[in-house]
Amino acid sequence: MSRWFLQQVPAGGDFVVFGLPYAGVGASSFGDWPRKIGNGWFCPLQPPGRENRMHEEVLTHQQFAEQLTEALAEHTSRRYGLIGHCGAVPYLLQTAGHLEKAGLPIPLRLFASSWGAPDKGLYGPLNFVDLDTVDLIAEINALCHAMGRTIMPELAEIAAETMLADLQVQRGYRYDDTLPTSSRVCVIGWTKDEVVPVDQVWPGWQDCVDATSHVLEGDHWELLRCPPALVDLIEQEMTA
Repeated sequence: MSRWFLQQVPAGGDFVVFGLPYAGVGASSFGDWPRKIGNGWFCPLQPPGRENRMHEEVLTHQQFAEQLTEALAEHTSRRYGLIGHCGAVPYLLQTAGHLEKAGLPIPLRLFASSWGAPDKGLYGPLNFVDLDTVDLIAEINALCHAMGRTIMPELAEIAAETMLADLQVQRGYRYDDTLPTSSRVCVIGWTKDEVVPVDQVWPGWQDCVDATSHVLEGDHWELLRCPPALVDLIEQEMTA
Protein backbone atom coordinates (compact mmCIF):
# COMPACT_ATOMS: atom_id res chain seq x y z
CA MET A 1 0.00 0.00 0.00
CA SER A 2 1.29 3.45 -0.91
CA ARG A 3 2.35 5.69 1.98
CA TRP A 4 -0.05 8.30 0.61
CA PHE A 5 -2.86 6.26 2.20
CA LEU A 6 -3.24 5.68 5.93
CA GLN A 7 -5.68 2.83 5.21
CA GLN A 8 -6.47 0.63 2.26
CA VAL A 9 -8.68 2.40 -0.25
CA PRO A 10 -11.98 0.46 0.02
CA ALA A 11 -13.21 -1.47 -2.97
CA GLY A 12 -16.79 -1.06 -4.14
CA GLY A 13 -19.02 1.90 -3.53
CA ASP A 14 -20.27 4.41 -6.07
CA PHE A 15 -17.21 6.65 -5.83
CA VAL A 16 -14.18 7.64 -3.77
CA VAL A 17 -13.04 11.16 -2.88
CA PHE A 18 -9.44 11.80 -1.85
CA GLY A 19 -8.68 14.68 0.53
CA LEU A 20 -5.53 16.81 0.18
CA PRO A 21 -4.48 18.32 3.55
CA TYR A 22 -4.10 22.01 4.28
CA ALA A 23 -0.62 23.54 4.70
CA GLY A 24 1.27 22.37 7.78
CA VAL A 25 -1.04 19.50 8.68
CA GLY A 26 -1.59 15.97 7.46
CA ALA A 27 -4.34 13.42 7.04
CA SER A 28 -5.42 13.71 10.68
CA SER A 29 -6.84 17.16 9.88
CA PHE A 30 -9.73 15.25 8.28
CA GLY A 31 -10.43 13.51 11.59
CA ASP A 32 -14.01 14.85 11.74
CA TRP A 33 -14.85 13.48 8.31
CA PRO A 34 -16.85 10.27 7.92
CA ARG A 35 -15.31 7.29 6.17
CA LYS A 36 -18.44 6.99 4.02
CA ILE A 37 -20.27 9.68 2.09
CA GLY A 38 -23.57 8.27 0.88
CA ASN A 39 -22.67 5.18 -1.13
CA GLY A 40 -19.14 6.42 -1.67
CA TRP A 41 -15.92 6.61 0.32
CA PHE A 42 -13.71 9.39 1.63
CA CYS A 43 -9.96 8.80 1.90
CA PRO A 44 -7.60 11.42 3.37
CA LEU A 45 -4.15 11.61 1.80
CA GLN A 46 -0.84 11.80 3.64
CA PRO A 47 1.78 13.80 1.68
CA PRO A 48 5.50 13.58 2.48
CA GLY A 49 6.69 15.83 5.27
CA ARG A 50 3.54 15.39 7.39
CA GLU A 51 2.86 13.35 10.55
CA ASN A 52 4.01 9.74 9.98
CA ARG A 53 5.97 10.94 6.91
CA MET A 54 7.63 13.79 8.82
CA HIS A 55 11.16 12.71 7.91
CA GLU A 56 10.47 12.88 4.18
CA GLU A 57 11.17 16.00 2.17
CA VAL A 58 8.33 18.44 1.44
CA LEU A 59 7.62 18.29 -2.29
CA THR A 60 7.32 20.95 -4.96
CA HIS A 61 3.97 21.12 -6.75
CA GLN A 62 5.31 19.16 -9.69
CA GLN A 63 6.90 16.47 -7.52
CA PHE A 64 3.70 16.25 -5.48
CA ALA A 65 1.61 15.77 -8.64
CA GLU A 66 3.94 13.17 -10.10
CA GLN A 67 4.09 11.07 -6.93
CA LEU A 68 0.38 11.33 -6.17
CA THR A 69 -0.51 10.42 -9.75
CA GLU A 70 1.52 7.24 -9.35
CA ALA A 71 -0.26 6.44 -6.07
CA LEU A 72 -3.72 7.12 -7.50
CA ALA A 73 -3.22 5.26 -10.78
CA GLU A 74 -4.71 1.99 -9.56
CA HIS A 75 -7.80 3.77 -8.18
CA THR A 76 -8.88 5.66 -11.30
CA SER A 77 -11.01 2.93 -12.88
CA ARG A 78 -14.13 4.09 -10.95
CA ARG A 79 -15.62 7.48 -10.22
CA TYR A 80 -13.25 9.49 -8.08
CA GLY A 81 -12.72 13.06 -7.01
CA LEU A 82 -10.18 15.24 -5.21
CA ILE A 83 -10.89 17.88 -2.58
CA GLY A 84 -8.51 20.54 -1.29
CA HIS A 85 -8.82 23.57 0.96
CA CYS A 86 -7.02 26.90 0.56
CA GLY A 87 -3.30 26.22 0.03
CA ALA A 88 -4.03 22.63 -1.02
CA VAL A 89 -5.87 23.83 -4.14
CA PRO A 90 -2.74 24.49 -6.27
CA TYR A 91 -1.60 20.93 -5.54
CA LEU A 92 -5.06 19.66 -6.46
CA LEU A 93 -4.99 21.42 -9.84
CA GLN A 94 -1.42 20.37 -10.59
CA THR A 95 -2.27 16.74 -9.80
CA ALA A 96 -5.44 16.79 -11.90
CA GLY A 97 -3.50 18.15 -14.86
CA HIS A 98 -0.79 15.54 -14.39
CA LEU A 99 -3.34 12.72 -14.24
CA GLU A 100 -4.76 13.90 -17.55
CA LYS A 101 -1.34 14.27 -19.13
CA ALA A 102 -0.50 10.72 -18.04
CA GLY A 103 -3.55 9.44 -19.95
CA LEU A 104 -5.33 8.19 -16.83
CA PRO A 105 -9.09 8.56 -16.25
CA ILE A 106 -9.58 12.05 -14.85
CA PRO A 107 -11.39 12.95 -11.62
CA LEU A 108 -15.13 13.32 -12.05
CA ARG A 109 -15.03 16.38 -9.80
CA LEU A 110 -12.47 18.62 -8.15
CA PHE A 111 -13.65 20.42 -5.00
CA ALA A 112 -11.64 23.63 -4.48
CA SER A 113 -12.40 25.41 -1.20
CA SER A 114 -11.35 28.93 -0.14
CA TRP A 115 -9.16 29.73 -3.12
CA GLY A 116 -9.65 32.19 -5.95
CA ALA A 117 -9.02 31.96 -9.68
CA PRO A 118 -5.68 30.13 -9.98
CA ASP A 119 -4.21 32.34 -12.69
CA LYS A 120 -4.53 35.46 -10.52
CA GLY A 121 -1.88 34.43 -7.97
CA LEU A 122 -1.98 33.33 -4.34
CA TYR A 123 -4.63 33.91 -1.66
CA GLY A 124 -4.70 34.27 2.11
CA PRO A 125 -2.50 36.45 4.37
CA LEU A 126 0.06 33.70 5.09
CA ASN A 127 1.14 33.73 1.46
CA PHE A 128 2.20 37.38 1.77
CA VAL A 129 3.60 37.78 5.30
CA ASP A 130 7.29 37.98 6.16
CA LEU A 131 8.18 34.35 6.81
CA ASP A 132 11.16 35.40 8.93
CA THR A 133 8.94 37.06 11.54
CA VAL A 134 5.51 35.40 11.36
CA ASP A 135 4.51 33.27 14.37
CA LEU A 136 3.58 29.97 12.74
CA ILE A 137 3.24 28.20 16.08
CA ALA A 138 0.37 30.60 16.81
CA GLU A 139 -1.11 29.72 13.41
CA ILE A 140 -0.95 26.02 14.21
CA ASN A 141 -2.55 26.56 17.62
CA ALA A 142 -5.31 28.64 16.02
CA LEU A 143 -5.94 25.92 13.46
CA CYS A 144 -6.20 23.26 16.15
CA HIS A 145 -8.49 25.49 18.23
CA ALA A 146 -10.77 25.94 15.23
CA MET A 147 -11.05 22.16 14.99
CA GLY A 148 -11.79 21.86 18.72
CA ARG A 149 -8.45 20.27 19.52
CA THR A 150 -5.28 21.01 21.45
CA ILE A 151 -1.73 20.24 20.45
CA MET A 152 1.33 19.66 22.61
CA PRO A 153 3.92 22.45 22.35
CA GLU A 154 6.62 20.19 20.89
CA LEU A 155 4.22 18.94 18.20
CA ALA A 156 3.14 22.50 17.44
CA GLU A 157 6.79 23.38 16.80
CA ILE A 158 7.15 20.47 14.38
CA ALA A 159 3.92 21.36 12.58
CA ALA A 160 5.08 24.98 12.32
CA GLU A 161 8.28 23.82 10.62
CA THR A 162 6.19 21.86 8.13
CA MET A 163 3.94 24.85 7.54
CA LEU A 164 6.99 27.04 6.92
CA ALA A 165 8.32 24.58 4.33
CA ASP A 166 4.88 24.44 2.68
CA LEU A 167 4.63 28.24 2.53
CA GLN A 168 8.11 28.54 1.07
CA VAL A 169 7.18 26.11 -1.70
CA GLN A 170 3.85 27.88 -2.25
CA ARG A 171 5.59 31.24 -2.81
CA GLY A 172 7.03 29.86 -6.03
CA TYR A 173 3.73 28.52 -7.40
CA ARG A 174 2.40 29.84 -10.69
CA TYR A 175 -0.67 28.38 -12.38
CA ASP A 176 0.41 26.29 -15.37
CA ASP A 177 -2.11 26.85 -18.13
CA THR A 178 -0.20 24.39 -20.32
CA LEU A 179 -1.25 21.62 -17.92
CA PRO A 180 -5.03 22.18 -17.75
CA THR A 181 -7.66 19.81 -16.43
CA SER A 182 -10.90 18.79 -18.11
CA SER A 183 -12.43 17.86 -14.76
CA ARG A 184 -15.26 20.06 -13.54
CA VAL A 185 -14.23 22.13 -10.54
CA CYS A 186 -16.74 22.83 -7.77
CA VAL A 187 -15.47 26.11 -6.31
CA ILE A 188 -16.55 26.51 -2.67
CA GLY A 189 -16.68 29.77 -0.74
CA TRP A 190 -17.71 30.20 2.92
CA THR A 191 -19.98 32.98 4.15
CA LYS A 192 -17.87 33.87 7.22
CA ASP A 193 -14.44 33.23 5.73
CA GLU A 194 -12.14 36.08 6.81
CA VAL A 195 -8.99 34.46 5.37
CA VAL A 196 -10.13 34.14 1.77
CA PRO A 197 -13.44 36.05 1.69
CA VAL A 198 -16.16 34.64 -0.48
CA ASP A 199 -16.06 37.61 -2.84
CA GLN A 200 -12.45 36.70 -3.71
CA VAL A 201 -13.24 33.05 -4.39
CA TRP A 202 -15.41 32.88 -7.50
CA PRO A 203 -14.54 35.61 -10.03
CA GLY A 204 -12.29 34.31 -12.79
CA TRP A 205 -12.40 30.55 -12.23
CA GLN A 206 -14.62 30.09 -15.28
CA ASP A 207 -11.89 31.63 -17.44
CA CYS A 208 -9.49 28.80 -16.52
CA VAL A 209 -11.57 25.65 -16.15
CA ASP A 210 -15.08 24.22 -16.30
CA ALA A 211 -16.25 25.49 -12.91
CA THR A 212 -19.38 25.91 -10.81
CA SER A 213 -19.77 28.20 -7.79
CA HIS A 214 -21.06 27.07 -4.39
CA VAL A 215 -21.39 29.19 -1.24
CA LEU A 216 -21.80 27.36 2.08
CA GLU A 217 -22.35 28.61 5.62
CA GLY A 218 -19.29 28.70 7.81
CA ASP A 219 -15.88 30.21 8.52
CA HIS A 220 -12.50 29.44 6.97
CA TRP A 221 -12.15 26.18 8.86
CA GLU A 222 -15.66 24.85 8.29
CA LEU A 223 -14.50 22.37 5.66
CA LEU A 224 -12.40 20.56 8.25
CA ARG A 225 -15.54 20.09 10.37
CA CYS A 226 -17.31 18.46 7.40
CA PRO A 227 -20.73 20.13 7.70
CA PRO A 228 -23.80 18.33 6.31
CA ALA A 229 -24.15 20.84 3.46
CA LEU A 230 -20.67 19.92 2.22
CA VAL A 231 -21.42 16.20 2.47
CA ASP A 232 -24.61 16.75 0.47
CA LEU A 233 -22.73 18.72 -2.19
CA ILE A 234 -20.08 16.04 -2.59
CA GLU A 235 -22.63 13.24 -2.82
CA GLN A 236 -24.74 15.17 -5.31
CA GLU A 237 -21.81 16.03 -7.56
CA MET A 238 -20.15 12.61 -7.38
CA THR A 239 -23.38 10.84 -8.37
CA ALA A 240 -24.34 13.35 -11.08
